Amino acid sequence: MSDTTTLAERLEKLIRTNHTAGRHRPARPGQNGHRPARTDGAPSALASLSAAVASAVEERPEAPPAGGPTLAPPPAAPRVLVVEADPLHRQVLARLVENLGYAVDPTGTAVEGVAAFERRPYALVLLDCDSGETRGLETAAALRHAEGGAERTPIIAVTAHAGQEDRQQRQAAGIDNYIAKPILRENVESVLSRYAPARPERPDTVSRYLALDRHRLEELEQAAGNSELLRGWIAMFLSGAPDLLERMQAAEEAGDAGALCEAATQLRSHSGQIGALRVQEICGIVAALGASGSLAGVEALLPELSIALERAVGELHALEEDIRRGRRLAAAASSGDPPARPNRVAAGRNHALLAEADPLIARFLANSLTGAGFAVTQVSGGAAAIEALSEKVFGVVILDLDVSEVDGYSVLSEIRMRADAATPVMIVSSRHQEQDILRAFELGADDYVTIPFSPLEVVARVRRLVRQGAYIS
Repeated sequence: MSDTTTLAERLEKLIRTNHTAGRHRPARPGQNGHRPARTDGAPSALASLSAAVASAVEERPEAPPAGGPTLAPPPAAPRVLVVEADPLHRQVLARLVENLGYAVDPTGTAVEGVAAFERRPYALVLLDCDSGETRGLETAAALRHAEGGAERTPIIAVTAHAGQEDRQQRQAAGIDNYIAKPILRENVESVLSRYAPARPERPDTVSRYLALDRHRLEELEQAAGNSELLRGWIAMFLSGAPDLLERMQAAEEAGDAGALCEAATQLRSHSGQIGALRVQEICGIVAALGASGSLAGVEALLPELSIALERAVGELHALEEDIRRGRRLAAAASSGDPPARPNRVAAGRNHALLAEADPLIARFLANSLTGAGFAVTQVSGGAAAIEALSEKVFGVVILDLDVSEVDGYSVLSEIRMRADAATPVMIVSSRHQEQDILRAFELGADDYVTIPFSPLEVVARVRRLVRQGAYIS
């Protein structure tokens, strides 16, 4: 997807200066093979941090990072940098990451974290954003600056703050996602498996696809009947999708709603056919906005679409390699992967799934629903919500759009693609913008409540949704 502007590239521009890029310091003795340091006009807010980091790297060019012992990993394990000021959180997080099969370098301050990052490459960075010692946003910007033109390293915030404004600030600093505190194993595992898988691929199985729908791919494989035809279909999508994205970007810049709708509709159709459901979902929203003659919110959606398309394209290239090696998609089910659609337990009409990132709001909602006679299964992350939905059929889902790992929109899309797609879903969110609300309803939300809210009103709305769901069933 050359020539397309991704959200990652835009964020890089926010944390770089307008000076000429590409000028590096000469390599210091003993640093051959390490990440090159940059001096091309670091942002002024990072000047003191950059100086401290340079001093730390000079004094200890090969020393292991401070903040705790480096844990012994399995051979050739991906290496994760943990930057966490709180000793308890740092040790728990490091141990969880190690137990999942990764090498870990735990550090306790911003200076130690950036110095470690400059000494060696990492598969992923877990960054505390709640402490003055780690200076999360500033440190994230320093890490992005240190990368220069190198491959982008995923940075995951570890934070107790999950509001929309917090998320926007983290994105602007170059942070890719977040894990909510308290730190839970399921949330850590979900993020690591998404951004830096640790388990080596077995020779008799295909790659694990996250941006592509497995069932759609298997249907394509069966329909094609031979590998050459399937590879041809994939090549057709790969050759046309970037051009359609460029047409959408040009139409948005020109204010041409008709051209935007046409390109979005075509990319929606193609991505749905090939199994890139996140791309299909975003294109559907953009097409609906274009058809209405409104471009409000489209500018914010296009970077998200660019990222989703990048991930789908990367996985399609991996699929091409699987096909070239003679691997079949159906082989994964018999080689240890969990079944895609397991039998689920009916939890009952009055059993609610509550997916809420904010611990205080989650407790408030759970107490209100429990007091009204509902059984409540509570999770804080989107991946955990999807897992719960795979195990049980709930009478209603109360969903925060800002859940971690997998956002609320993706969870909502997943619900609507299931066999029991009529499960009522109420969105409870701090997002008040019209485009956020319209997008939720476009994806199939049954109700939308903004924060702050009345607990009595929420309970009344949930009861109404449960009754409607029972009637539809």
